[in-house]
Amino acid sequence: MQNLTMSGFLKSIFCKKEKAKAPAPRKKKKEPHEGDQDVWIGVDLDGTLAYFDSWQGLEHIGKPVPTMAKRVHHWIEQGHKVKILTARASVPEGIPPVERWLKKHKLPALEVTNAKDFYMLELWDDRAVQIIPNMGKPVISPSVLSLPRAPLLEIHAPERIGPQA
Repeated sequence: MQNLTMSGFLKSIFCKKEKAKAPAPRKKKKEPHEGDQDVWIGVDLDGTLAYFDSWQGLEHIGKPVPTMAKRVHHWIEQGHKVKILTARASVPEGIPPVERWLKKHKLPALEVTNAKDFYMLELWDDRAVQIIPNMGKPVISPSVLSLPRAPLLEIHAPERIGPQA
């Protein structure tokens, strides 16, 4: 509580104060969703759209994974925007080899990026671990292939993480 003098107290009661102007109402930004023109699907390159067994430099990209290539073509035919989301794009010289690879393998000239934004609908990636929104818990299926490589908290996989010896 503020310590006021008697005159301060009387002024606060009897003096007219200017009403603070209400801030101008903000235009509520529409949440991006599937029907939006700018919404896009991210597809990782190495290990997802292209076969990958070991790093051999920026110029080397494996052959297309047929199922993913077919899926990308299908999405585009259905009107979806697709981007290649790859760490290769973290350096400018990493983008042209990906663009050449897409052209060589008769895939559309897709944007190549290393950044997510608010319009990314989802990401298809061999290294991603899906998390239950707002809970921090991984979505883990019974398949060994779905288990994360990074350590899990005991509360998420108690049978896999025992007491430390």
